[in-house]
Formats: sequence, C-alpha cells, structure tokens
Amino acid sequence: MVNLTQTDTPGVDFSWEDLLNLLRDELGEYGGLMGLLSSQQASILNREPENLLEINKSVRSQMESNNTLQQRRRGYVRSLATGYGKPEDSSLSELLPCFPLVTQPMFESIVEEINNLISRIRRKLDQNRRLISRLGEVTDQILAVADPRSHSKTYDKRGDLSRFSTAYRPTLEESA
Repeated sequence: MVNLTQTDTPGVDFSWEDLLNLLRDELGEYGGLMGLLSSQQASILNREPENLLEINKSVRSQMESNNTLQQRRRGYVRSLATGYGKPEDSSLSELLPCFPLVTQPMFESIVEEINNLISRIRRKLDQNRRLISRLGEVTDQILAVADPRSHSKTYDKRGDLSRFSTAYRPTLEESA
C-alpha cells in the first residue's frame, strides 16, 4: 500500500490524503448536483411547478456547497503552487507533474472525473434553462389564446420580442 502522506519535495508540507479527500468531497457534491438537476428536468417535463420550486431551492443550496468546496480546493492548490515555486494561479492539473509519480495517476483520474462532471452539469443546466424558457413560451401562447387582452408583446433591450403577462414563472439559477 502506498503511503500518501509522504512528501518528496522540500518546502512542500501537506497530506496527499487531505487533498484527495477534498477532491472526493467535491466530486460527491457535483454528483449530488447532477442528481438534483435530473430531478429538476423531470419536474419541468412532468409540469410539477410546486416540486420544481422546491428543487430549485435545493439546487441553489447545492451550488453554494459546491462553490464553498471549490474555493477550499483553490486555496489548497494556491498553497501547493507557492510551495512548488509555481504561479499562484496554477491549476491542479498544472501541478500534477510536481507530485510523486505514484500519486499522479490517481489525481489525474479524479481531476478528469470532476471536469467531466462539471461539463455534464453545464449541459444539464442549459437543457433545463431552455426547457423552462420553452415551457414559458407555450404557456404564454395558450394564455394569449384564452385571454388575448391579458398579454402584450414588447421588445427587450436586445430587440428580441418578449411577452409580459401577470402569471408568475420561476427562474432557473445557473452559476455552475
């Protein structure tokens, strides 16, 4: 078994296990966010507005957790970069060649998995945003047919056509 607490670099004193646990936690949180976004999409498609509002709150909360972990990791990586004499804004991937050879594949794998999950989350957020937008358009069209006087068409700052109605529609937070 490999001892991950060993350091081969003078001036760099930290536990590889701490970094690994931090990355695992981040991976788990992103996995949780992906699950929430899938539930959000199901609520959109099944037209469950009450459930959607609850899930939106959970998504916001999960994103805050993810951001907190991401900030902790960035701080950890900044410390590593400084210890290795690299620029503070170095990414973890850029620092991997400084790690002991025995740890590099493990960290490469988890960093790759995190990056892949972040890409999937961004795609799912975009899908959900487009679904909500389209659902709003369809709802506006139905309401306009049912009561044409309650809907008016205007143009927004970009010159795009938009409809104003008295109906409330929840928005989708997207800060991933």
